[in-house]
Amino acid sequence: MRVLELAGVGQSLGQAHGEALREEIKELVELVLANHAENIKIKVTRADLLDLASRNLVAISRYSPSLMAELEGIATGANLSLEEILFLNSFLELEDLRPPVLGAQLTTKPLWGCTTFHIRPEVTKEGRAFLAQTYDMESFYERFNVVLKIQRPTGQEIVYSLAGVLGLNGINDRGLGLVINKLVAKDARPGVIYPVIVREALSQDRLGDALAAILFADRASGLNYQLAAREGYGFCLELSASQYALLPIEGALAHTNHYLSPAMKPFEAPNWLTHGGSYVRLEVANRFLRDKRGQIDLPAIKAITQDHFNYPRSVCAHNALDEDENTACATIAGVILDLEEGALHLASGPPCQNEYQKFAFSPLAYPRKNSENPRD
Repeated sequence: MRVLELAGVGQSLGQAHGEALREEIKELVELVLANHAENIKIKVTRADLLDLASRNLVAISRYSPSLMAELEGIATGANLSLEEILFLNSFLELEDLRPPVLGAQLTTKPLWGCTTFHIRPEVTKEGRAFLAQTYDMESFYERFNVVLKIQRPTGQEIVYSLAGVLGLNGINDRGLGLVINKLVAKDARPGVIYPVIVREALSQDRLGDALAAILFADRASGLNYQLAAREGYGFCLELSASQYALLPIEGALAHTNHYLSPAMKPFEAPNWLTHGGSYVRLEVANRFLRDKRGQIDLPAIKAITQDHFNYPRSVCAHNALDEDENTACATIAGVILDLEEGALHLASGPPCQNEYQKFAFSPLAYPRKNSENPRD
């Protein structure tokens, strides 16, 4: 498992990332370009795909100049163009295949995606808050998994990501964490892409500020965020590019790749879900949360991320034997955030086949919260 320790902000931080993973970033850019070109019905060129991603530049620059500078630094360090790095970081938004009128109807391959778990202290065995996710993408992405340990002047983050990408999910030393599910909405547009929002939210001291970083961004597309603080407060956010809804959480809540809120269901793009796997995974995940209520702990969460009901389109997803790693999805990582301890547990690849590794803040960097802490 690659672990990259980065310090600073903006251009210098990004350049260190780009230099350290230069060859991996170059390879991943080419694979993702080829993947998107292959999986749509109309002919697109490299220039077309780079142009689609570059339309997000203005919104990103306005939303976070520091993260825009970090993207520029990654490009410099990797000896690639900014357009190529913007494209790489837009990999999930490009599943929408804008313009919006197309509504994700150009995809030719069956798609499925992530399963997330939001678990509050009152339903766990030891009174701990957890977030968890199986991250599902085309199998080739697994080779580019990386953990970013980021030291900024005002805080630290541990982030699961891909080579050249700002961040996919993670935890910070103020006790905040987030995981995500892809949702495809009809109002997709040029805007702020999801890895930028992840990093901006994780740079915040307070839960309310992290929530605002997600809700009030000029977003490019639809997504579900599970956001939580170690004290057990948190949110499940269903988003389109322009609208949002907060789902009620009664102790624990799972989410997959379809809208649950009646207010958001009309925004779901037609033909995004090509089979019933998202609904099955949601049923499996919610049964786990219901049946294990009061007994949920780290081993139990690891076990549910390995579940194979409805295989291969299961919580722990796998390619079928006749599917190619460049076009078919599988679980490329399992991630569990222990918000009480301040640790990210990561299985690189399907969790049923790979051990979880622990990445944690030092106790001094992750002190217990108390009422005198002005960041509470």
